[in-house]
Amino acid sequence: FRRHLCMHPLIPVDDEGTCLSAKEIQQAAVEDMYQYCYKNDLSQAWAYLWNRWYCPKMWPLWARSASPIIARLRTTMLVESLWKDLKRRHLRNFNRPRLDLVTHIVITNLLPGVLNKLDYILDRRRDGRAKPLNSWQKAFKRDWEDMGRTDEHRRVEWELQVLKKKQTATAHNKKDRAQELAWIREDEQRQRGTYYTNIDDWACSCPSFLLSRFLLCKHIVREVNQFFDNQPRDLR
Repeated sequence: FRRHLCMHPLIPVDDEGTCLSAKEIQQAAVEDMYQYCYKNDLSQAWAYLWNRWYCPKMWPLWARSASPIIARLRTTMLVESLWKDLKRRHLRNFNRPRLDLVTHIVITNLLPGVLNKLDYILDRRRDGRAKPLNSWQKAFKRDWEDMGRTDEHRRVEWELQVLKKKQTATAHNKKDRAQELAWIREDEQRQRGTYYTNIDDWACSCPSFLLSRFLLCKHIVREVNQFFDNQPRDLR
C-alpha cells in the first residue's frame, strides 16, 4: 500500500530508468492489491479497498501518481493539525458554538499564533541572526550525512551501537543482540543491486528512494557528494 502511495511517473522502476505512466501505475496497483486479497481470501477487505481507495473516483485523492508533479506533502496532515488545535485548545469549553463565536475565536486567538509562526518561517523575527534549523531540516541533514557514509562505515557504526548496549541477564535481550549482529553479517554478505540513478532529474529506481520522506537514497547522496568532491557548496 505504501509503495502504491509513493509511486510516480517521474520515479523510475528499474535499473534502465523505465518510468510508468500514471494510468499504468494505477492499473498495476489495483492488480497487485486484488491479487493479494484473492490469494489470501480477503474478499471483504478488497471490497473496502476498492470502494474507498482504489476505485477511479477515490484514487486521485491519495495517490501521488495522480498529480503531474511530486507533491511536497503526502497527506492532509497540516489541515488536520490546524483543526485539532482549534477544537482542542480554543473551542474545548464550547459545545456547538455559534458561528459568530467561532469566527471571533479564529480571528482573535488562532490567527495571531499562525501569523507569528509564519513570520518565524519567513525569517522576519530574527534580523541579523542565524536562522535555526527546523525539525525537518535537522532530519534531512541527519539522513544526508548517514547516507553519505560508505556501507562499511555504516555497518561498523551499527555494530558498535549494538555492542555498546547494556548487557542484561534476560535471555530475550541476549537473543535480540545476537539477532542484530547476525543481521549485520547478512548485510555484509548481501549482494548489492544495481539501480538507475540520475541526479539531474533527481531520480533513483531503488526502493529506499521511492519510500523516502525527502526523496533521498544513498545512491543519490553519494553521487552528489562525488560531483561536488565532498565539499559544501552555496547553491543560492
